[in-house]
Amino acid sequence: MNDLQKAFLRGACVTILGFAVTGLLASIFLTPDKPKDTSKFEVIAEYEECNVIRYTDPTTRWQYFLKCP
Repeated sequence: MNDLQKAFLRGACVTILGFAVTGLLASIFLTPDKPKDTSKFEVIAEYEECNVIRYTDPTTRWQYFLKCP
């Protein structure tokens, strides 16, 4: 290999290494915020003498319950 090829390879390696380090640092320090706690209970209807309660869990799935006296 001549000097021009060595210089090109060295430059390519430095560039790739620079992008890899930048990506690694960005993935460490720019992590998204923790999701808000969206879990909650909400009375959405009544059935006979019972309350129909919708529970929203942290993955935003709904579960329904009956709460009767």
